[in-house]
Formats: sequence, C-alpha cells, structure tokens
Amino acid sequence: MPLNSSISASQGMAVSLDDVELKIARSRDQAEALQEEIVEFCEDNPISLRAAYRSEKRGVNLICQMDQMRIPLKEWSIKMGEAVYSLRSALDNLIFACARIKSDPPTDPRALKFPIIQDRTQYQNAARKIAPQLPRQISELLEKIQPFQRDQANVGGEPEYDPLVLLNWISNHDKHRMPIPFLIPPSEIHFSQACKFESEEDACANTPPDVLIHTKPLEHDEIVMEYRTKHPVQWVQGNFTITANVAFESHKGVRGFNEAINQLTWYTGLVIDEFKKHVP
Repeated sequence: MPLNSSISASQGMAVSLDDVELKIARSRDQAEALQEEIVEFCEDNPISLRAAYRSEKRGVNLICQMDQMRIPLKEWSIKMGEAVYSLRSALDNLIFACARIKSDPPTDPRALKFPIIQDRTQYQNAARKIAPQLPRQISELLEKIQPFQRDQANVGGEPEYDPLVLLNWISNHDKHRMPIPFLIPPSEIHFSQACKFESEEDACANTPPDVLIHTKPLEHDEIVMEYRTKHPVQWVQGNFTITANVAFESHKGVRGFNEAINQLTWYTGLVIDEFKKHVP
C-alpha cells in the first residue's frame, strides 16, 4: 500500500489524538516488556538435547529434553493480546477523532471504526456508514491504506499478508481465544561434537554433513535434529543445547512471536503517522 499519499491537509476543527498516542505508547511498552521477558526466559532455560543413534548407527538424532520445564505460554498469549488490543483500539479511536473534524459529536458514532478489509467490494459495504462521517481527504486515505490495495501491480505484497490483516486476525481471535504460543528450535543449531567413522574413506564420504532440523513445536522426547550418514559411525560425543524461539500459528502459518509484535507496532504507528498529517 502506498503510504506516501499526496493528499492535502484537512481543514476544520482541531482535534486531540492524545488517546491514540497513549494507546500506541502503551502497546509499545507492553510489546517491549513481553519481548524482554521471552528473551530472558529462553536464554535462562536452554533446551537440552539427548543424542541417540539412528538405525544401523547411520548418524545421530538429537532429541528434546524438557519434561521438567514450565513455560509460561498462556501468560505470554494474554500479554500479546493486550498489546494487540491497544493497537486495534488506537486505530478505532483515530477514526472517531477524525470524524469529529467534520462533526462534533459525529452523526453516527456507533458506526465508527477502522475497517480492515481484503476485498474492494467488501470495503465499500463496510465503509458505507463510516466514509460520509470523515473529511474527504481522510476518507480517501483510509481507502488507500486498505489491504485490498495490495492486489494492484504497483503495490508490493498480497492482501492476506498485510500487517493490518494480522493485527485484525489476532484482535478478533482474542475475543474468543488467543492463539497459544509454542517453542520452536532456532533456524540454525550450532553444536560441538566428535564423530568417528570406521575408516577415513567413510568420513570423507560423509562430508559435508547431512543435517535436517525439524521446525515443528518443541516437545519432550521429540526429534529436533537428524544428523544422517551414509555409513555407520563408531561413536559420537558432545554437548548439545539450543536456545528456543517462541512462535504462534497465525492465519497464514507460523509466525515468530517477537518478529510479529515488532511488525505490528511499527506498521500501526506508521499508519497513524500518515493520518496525523491530515488532522488539524
């Protein structure tokens, strides 16, 4: 979506966006605190991996060991919901404040909200009672930043991957049940180990190593990494631990917890900054 709109500033009643700013700041504080809590927990609670030979000793599997670990997943889920709710509420407050530029109080305040729509026709229906209450410039901007605009060739991305869609999905999900996060292994696992083959020829035949990392949620006694060899190994030894990441299942697959929170707070702030340019 093109956020560098050329719409001229609205003229009319001066309105305060203090509520919007406070909610954005609150969400950022909540997100930063949650990120720090997750990083601290994962660093303080490395996951141990037990090594076990594969069939015919053709390599080694590293198996997750976390049966004694208490992970505050539900608590993290609730805190994420609070941060997202603040963002979604800030957007709705923004539209209400913009409507006050045209009429204070707005003519139909119960209809005012920030629509987030992936289809142009659906947007026109959703905005039928919203757009007439807004100054023309702001109404046009609201339509310009909708996810369905990403269907255009000159706009990057796809509607379903727009950050506002993720924000709306989590917000709607939170009304019933927040997605519960889970631990996943890092994209790379670095470990120190010694592995001896029966001959130098066997060792050379297994270079570079054939390694498969499983990205599914971590569970006790489940395989995290497979080190697969073409020939039997005599022995393998070493210490294996990983620092887990935290993720959740979104409407478009697995998303990293911290990465998603960062994107949502940044993008929502960017959208609000665009509207502020047109608020007297």
